[in-house]
Amino acid sequence: MSPLNFFASATKPTPKTPQSFILPLVEPVTVTRSDDNFIHFQWQEVAERTVIFAGSNPYKFAEMAPVITVGSAREALVAGLNTAVRHYFRLEFRGGAWDGRSLLVAERVLPMQKGVNLRDAGGYYTKDGQMVRWGLLYRSGSLSRLTQGDLAYLQRLGVQLVCDLRTMDERQKQPDRLPDVPGLVERPLPMESVDRWERLRGAFTVFFRKGRIDDFLLKGYKRVMIDGNAHVIGEIFQRLADPDQLPALIHCTAGKDRTGLVVALLLLTLGVPEETVLADYTLSNLFYAHFRKAIAADLKQVAPWGVSVDDLQDLFLVKAKTLQGALDHLRQTYGSLDNYLRNQAGVSDETIAKLRQNWLIDNS
Repeated sequence: MSPLNFFASATKPTPKTPQSFILPLVEPVTVTRSDDNFIHFQWQEVAERTVIFAGSNPYKFAEMAPVITVGSAREALVAGLNTAVRHYFRLEFRGGAWDGRSLLVAERVLPMQKGVNLRDAGGYYTKDGQMVRWGLLYRSGSLSRLTQGDLAYLQRLGVQLVCDLRTMDERQKQPDRLPDVPGLVERPLPMESVDRWERLRGAFTVFFRKGRIDDFLLKGYKRVMIDGNAHVIGEIFQRLADPDQLPALIHCTAGKDRTGLVVALLLLTLGVPEETVLADYTLSNLFYAHFRKAIAADLKQVAPWGVSVDDLQDLFLVKAKTLQGALDHLRQTYGSLDNYLRNQAGVSDETIAKLRQNWLIDNS
């Protein structure tokens, strides 16, 4: 190897994995599902005895049944639960630093066969120690390929409102498949730029200025989503403040950018710390392989231009700096999130108060 080649190979940076962009979520208890459908619980403090209860309704504790008891441990595995049903769990700690404490938890990433990026936005703690209710807001990517099993799963969640942030063109190409739920409202709320030249500049950046994709995405968050679609954000907030329209599901195509911003603004409004909101946002990187596969299929049409799926990695990675830059823009331009919601999005103080009243509980 020549000295020049050795220098080039020695200094070439190691590519980052999608997982490396996921910020750590600091939660009292985490609940994850393995490929063989074991439910894995991990918690922070050792108790003399920890009892885990399971049920299908997060707020009917009396209907939850004990599924496992462990002693002097910080984790447990539970198997044998019906995977077609959404389960919520209550952990009771006896002895130790958490003696007498009871915590309500659930899976954040929900199991789907053909759905992508379906997550529950609940379960997060606010700065003053309250918790965002589980089971009120789900977020996802496209619902166009759901299986009958997926539809049955969503039906059992009881979703009453679906807000679709995709453009008309996206919806026509891949129409939603929705569960048969009485009274379900499907509300198209396209979060897009009305500026044709803006869209053309975006396409030019993606295909010919690949090193500027991060900048292109951030401009989209600022100019298109925050500045240009405040009315969409306002309508969503007003609907989410109405208990009759809950549970709700918000989605776009990937469930990471448009959906990610709306959910982030809601969590911040409820008082969830910004570091938690940023970490939740980056969980979309769990579905990186799906985003990559979807982009690869679309790229067949432009392969003669010399564009490869690897060139566009930044387009389907989810980076905390993008959301952070968008939030900085919002505060610098509008003063604060509350000001933006009131003056740009048309969300009244009463609506914000209803959101906080209906969505937050004491989970002590």
